[in-house]
Amino acid sequence: MVIMLVQNNKKELKNLISCVAAVFPEDDVVGFDNPAGAVNYAAEHNVDMCFADVEMKSTTGFALIEKLRDCNRNIRINLMSDVADYAIDAWRFHVNDYIIKPVTLESIRHTVEG
Repeated sequence: MVIMLVQNNKKELKNLISCVAAVFPEDDVVGFDNPAGAVNYAAEHNVDMCFADVEMKSTTGFALIEKLRDCNRNIRINLMSDVADYAIDAWRFHVNDYIIKPVTLESIRHTVEG
């Protein structure tokens, strides 16, 4: 399985990579601090799951979802945010999970098991 992480804060991206790699040790985990790079990657590779921040400098997680689903209609999307304010919108976009930061091993496990 290929799991994509999109987070423009490099420190948070590093933490996210560590958490996801710990929960998915057998899978390929690729991280991007640039949403455009993530979309380019998804256009060339079969990405199974994505964890993306809702608020990014150049776009939103919702705009990113639409672009990623143009590449793969079956991608499982998990959105992350510091606040719960976007949760209703996230469900309208049929996301797999909505994670309140900080992301932890437990929140990633819950996403997988839930």
